[in-house]
Amino acid sequence: MSTTSEKVQQFLRDNPDIRNSMNIGIINQSALARHIMHEMSIENFDAVLAALKRYDYKDPYPLKKEILKKSNLEMVSGLSIIVIKRTYNNLKIITNIILNNKRLNSVKIVDTSDGIALIAEDVIASEIMKYVPDEQILKVDTNLGELIINSPEAIEKATGYINYITSLLSDINILQIISFYNDTIIILDQKNLTDAFKIISSKIGE
Repeated sequence: MSTTSEKVQQFLRDNPDIRNSMNIGIINQSALARHIMHEMSIENFDAVLAALKRYDYKDPYPLKKEILKKSNLEMVSGLSIIVIKRTYNNLKIITNIILNNKRLNSVKIVDTSDGIALIAEDVIASEIMKYVPDEQILKVDTNLGELIINSPEAIEKATGYINYITSLLSDINILQIISFYNDTIIILDQKNLTDAFKIISSKIGE
C-alpha cells in the first residue's frame, strides 16, 4: 500500500502544470493539499501538507530547456487537415496530386487508426477534395496553422521533451502533434498560432 508521501509525489508527477506552479510559488499549499486529498482518497490533511513541504521541487526540464533554446522555430498558416479512408484508389489519387505539385514539402501524410490524414495548404487541400469522393472523406478541418520546432539531435535522448513543449502551451488547444527525428510539428487553430509562436520563441530567446 502506498504511503501518503508516495501518493503526493505520484500526483505531482502526473500533474506537471501544478508542479511547475509550485516551483514558482503561485499555488496555496493548503488548498492544494485539500485537492490532493480528494483526488487521491487521503484522509490526513496534515500528512499531505507535510509531504508537499518536503517535496523536492527541482526543475524537471533543465535539459529540455537547453535544447529548446538551441532550436529554430517556423510558423505556417493557411492549412487544412483531410482524413480519408485508407484504400488503394485513394492512395493513387493522393500520390498523383502530390507528384504533380512542385511544392512537395507543403503536404504531410500521417497514417492514423481510422484512415490517412493529409496536412496541406488550403489550395492543395481543395484540389484533393475535388478528386476524392465525398463518401471517402472522413473529416476536414480548415483554418489551421502549424509551428515547426527544429531542435538539435540531442532531442532524441531528452525524455519528456514533448511534455515540456505542451506544458508551455497548456492554455492553447493543440489539435495534433507530430514528432520525428529532430522536428516537432504542432497543429493548432490559426487564431491561436501567433500566441503559441510568441510563447515558444520567448523560450528560445531566453
